[in-house]
Amino acid sequence: MNRTVRLVALGAAATLAMSIGSVASAQDKQVITMIAAQYTDNMQPYFDQLSASFEEANPQYDVQVEVVSWNDIDQKIKTLVQTGQVPDIANLNYFASFAADDLLYTAEEIVSPEVLADIIPAFMDNSKYEGVAYAVPDLASDRLFFSNPDLLKAAGVEKVPATWSELLAACKQIKETTPDIIPLAMPLGPEEAQAEFFIWAGGNGGGYFKDGTWVVNSPENVETLTFLKQLVDEGCTQSSPATTNRTDGAWPLFYQGKAAMTNGAIFLPSVMTEKGSTINYEVSPFIANDGKSSVTLGVQDYFFGFKKDGNQAGVQAFLTHLFEAQNYADFLTAAGGFLPATLSAAPIVAADPAMKPFVDVLPTAVFYPGDQANWPAVQGQIQQTIGTGVQGSDPQSVLDAIQAVATGG
Repeated sequence: MNRTVRLVALGAAATLAMSIGSVASAQDKQVITMIAAQYTDNMQPYFDQLSASFEEANPQYDVQVEVVSWNDIDQKIKTLVQTGQVPDIANLNYFASFAADDLLYTAEEIVSPEVLADIIPAFMDNSKYEGVAYAVPDLASDRLFFSNPDLLKAAGVEKVPATWSELLAACKQIKETTPDIIPLAMPLGPEEAQAEFFIWAGGNGGGYFKDGTWVVNSPENVETLTFLKQLVDEGCTQSSPATTNRTDGAWPLFYQGKAAMTNGAIFLPSVMTEKGSTINYEVSPFIANDGKSSVTLGVQDYFFGFKKDGNQAGVQAFLTHLFEAQNYADFLTAAGGFLPATLSAAPIVAADPAMKPFVDVLPTAVFYPGDQANWPAVQGQIQQTIGTGVQGSDPQSVLDAIQAVATGG
């Protein structure tokens, strides 16, 4: 073999050795997969950066995060579970059904003791199934009633309605004096129908689960759905609330100045800013029935870890990294503005005047029955059918059908 051929051969051998070494190195890494919720379009870039910083400090891991829209994430995770392809970590608005099937680590196994001690106790209490915490809250939010003072004033409505009767009167006045304006944008489409109905029902003493019993078809809830149907029948809402979602339906109507009032989440102001909306708006406690107390909907989402051979240490290391002070602050920012789940971050949020009204109503918060294993099935039935109770179907019959899903009847 001449010298040139030998050099080429040696170079090829060296390249092959390096390639084999790289493959071996990659194969030596432990892959940690996560399915995360798309609170905003900023979530994938956030998780890409978080994964990179974690891998730099922990080169033995390869973290792969897939951000999935709220319209698809529920079915995505259910399918992965059904096919035996669970991710290592998931981020969703329920967990108890997975805990009931013994699929999850406990909270103590997925974050460090220091992180666990920093989480707001009320949120941890809402992360338990049969008395044991199987998840940790990623963030929380609540709701307020949003109104456009300019549109109300133009219609001669002197104050934001606080009761059902005041709302009905205000809607009628808006219709009569400014007929091009939708009085109330009401989202009962599948995106978050369970939230919209829950907060209206809560302001009438209703709810989904009380004192250990499913009460979906309670008299209070029937009265609530009947009232919402009245609003629709009398033209107080947009034409098709049963198919209107909040983020791409009701909220645009509000921030484009086409609707005078709507139910708004804590991050609606940031959405309005992103969309370039210049309307004036006010926030107030949510409307309650006459003689009843106002409530807010407390919404808490979760991180949880699926049990897989050899993955517990990696799950705990990555989630603990996420909850480091700056990383967690960046998570809340990427998510679009929420109440933090940690004691250390709460005072910072409360000091923001824009956030203070949301903090003030937290004591009136009601929560989904997320500790009930069949809540996902009930939630799905509400999302798909509750809107029919205001457009075409009998409210009692709609709620009876949902109650049957809840009780297995």
